[in-house]
Amino acid sequence: MVKSEKDGGGGQRAEWIGGAVGKGSERSEAWIWWKKPDEWAEVIAGWVDKTGQKGVVLTFYELLNGDAVKGEDWVGMEDEVLARCLTPLVKKGKAQVFGEEGEKGVKFF
Repeated sequence: MVKSEKDGGGGQRAEWIGGAVGKGSERSEAWIWWKKPDEWAEVIAGWVDKTGQKGVVLTFYELLNGDAVKGEDWVGMEDEVLARCLTPLVKKGKAQVFGEEGEKGVKFF
């Protein structure tokens, strides 16, 4: 059993993906989060502030593999995972994700 964060545990760090969720459903794939998406969002937002990237458009490739991010913990993350981690920033109006699969970009505010 997973302890909640308030009880000193890591909270919910597994997320089932694909397929239906519910009684009798088969779930065969899960993401196991080292940091939860909202935690990654905070880390990325901190990098944006620290490096002056507000108002700049970055491709997912640049954000995941570019020279500017060398040494950052998220380097090499999959596009789909990055998109999930940017969702909290989008919901707060701090970022906008645009483009199509394989050509996505993000602008930070």
